[in-house]
Amino acid sequence: MRRKLLPSTFYLGFLGLVIVNLIWAAAGPVIKLTLHYLPPYTFIFLRFLMVCIILLPILFIELSKQPVNKKDYFKIIILGIFSQSSIVLVFLALNYTTAVDYAFINLMGPLLSMAAGHYFFNDKINKGIKFGIILASLGTLFVTLEPILNGGDSAVPPILRVYGNILAVLYNLAFLLYIIWSKISMGEITPTIKKGLNFIHMKPMTKKYSPILLMSLTFYVGMVTMLPFSILENLNFFGPVNYNLMFLDKTAIAGLLYMVLLSSIAAYFMFEWSLTKVTVSDTAILGYMQAVFTLPFAYVLLGELPTTYSLIGGAVIAVGVIIAESSYHAHKKRAKLHKI
Repeated sequence: MRRKLLPSTFYLGFLGLVIVNLIWAAAGPVIKLTLHYLPPYTFIFLRFLMVCIILLPILFIELSKQPVNKKDYFKIIILGIFSQSSIVLVFLALNYTTAVDYAFINLMGPLLSMAAGHYFFNDKINKGIKFGIILASLGTLFVTLEPILNGGDSAVPPILRVYGNILAVLYNLAFLLYIIWSKISMGEITPTIKKGLNFIHMKPMTKKYSPILLMSLTFYVGMVTMLPFSILENLNFFGPVNYNLMFLDKTAIAGLLYMVLLSSIAAYFMFEWSLTKVTVSDTAILGYMQAVFTLPFAYVLLGELPTTYSLIGGAVIAVGVIIAESSYHAHKKRAKLHKI
């Protein structure tokens, strides 16, 4: 029996995802390098400001097609806080921890989504998936505490590196809230979700908006929420800052442009385009490869190499991911055969 060939559009979509994950894999090291020249709140505000200026014509076109209902303003603001404003946790984390540790901790993201899907949206998970999630969680804890276990073999004090790692974990939790809120906003309601919404007196969005419109609006939410922090930072409220915006180093300019043009605009739009060609499972598989892609970027840009403890923790996370993912796909295949 001849194997059915995949359509050429799939390979284009898969290639698009590879490019997106390469861009995002380099983002961590690029952010950490640029933070040597720009303070975190100012860096992220400038990023949002430039993205919003570029996206302004697209936003006008989208709003002319789909005006936003006033009842949805607050819900979009929450969406923007979870998806974009929370990115400040990444910048603060990389101010203290290594890009390698951050990449390993990020492996937990898809597994957290899987666990949340089970709890909030009644997705079925078996014992293999649960074991994989627990194992990966233990590996994440190991990587988070690695600076203390490693005896402080770093220019940054161990307690500050642990603090940076904790911020990385918090970002993954914030992004998880973004995914959950996105599903709720689009009307995907379960009894568990309904109870929670009734408790906080919230309802789903009044209508379905295009992903481009929602994505564009969330960047504006990010810009507005970061403005006061950026002002306070430049007033030395968080400690002295030493940079001149009019005479930025070429490295800072290159890092800022990378985050604006590639990591924000190009990657997000390419990701949305690729989703029309491939399955969600394909995005998850390549998402796990980000940590591997990050290693060479971290070495070339920052001279970082994973410590023995980081590699052990990363290996434990990877095993947990493999067990959870293989169990998940086996469960889906059995469910499909059962239906037949």
